[in-house]
Amino acid sequence: MRTLYEKCVPNIATTAALLFILPTVAININYLIAASEGFVPWCIPYWDSCTSISATGRHGTGFYFFKATMLPISLLYLHYWLQCSARLEASNNRQRWILYLGVFAVAALITYTLSLGAVGDNFQLIRRIGIIFFFTLTYLCQLLVIQRLDVLGVKNVVMQWQLRLCLLILGIGILTLFLDVLMSNYGDIEDAFEWVIALLVHINFLLATFSWKSLPE
Repeated sequence: MRTLYEKCVPNIATTAALLFILPTVAININYLIAASEGFVPWCIPYWDSCTSISATGRHGTGFYFFKATMLPISLLYLHYWLQCSARLEASNNRQRWILYLGVFAVAALITYTLSLGAVGDNFQLIRRIGIIFFFTLTYLCQLLVIQRLDVLGVKNVVMQWQLRLCLLILGIGILTLFLDVLMSNYGDIEDAFEWVIALLVHINFLLATFSWKSLPE
């Protein structure tokens, strides 16, 4: 039997697809705005490492656009983790940690977004902690969802690709730690890793769209 919350909201697969489309489009549009106004250089940030995601939302129109898009999107993340919890509960396989970690991830994203553009070392620390917690906790939630769906008998090619993608993200994260220690100029390439990890995390939401569709009613 489905929970009341699940009955009153759109399909969870639709929300997962939106969490790929909306943040990805918003982040890249914000870069184009910042570059067109001269606040960041023109480049392909995914491998040129010319600017961070944060730098695109610190000044000019990008400052307002980033907040106007990411704050509502933060609520969509929360909505998704609520849906995940409700859907798993309806299948008698609820994983409360998904909801708890998801809520903390959303809080971290909101904190990061609100502090973006503020001047001072304290705000810089808050932004760094916020973005690290957001990506880390979101990644852990995605892993937990994959594990729960596997327990429920959802076994398909898409879930295999999700797991491989999670392993790739973990590998990139570990690689960045080693490069930070071994390379004196790691800061020159750090931003590209940030863009790539953000893209991969959101691609995982797109893949989740098909995994949720495979879950029996």
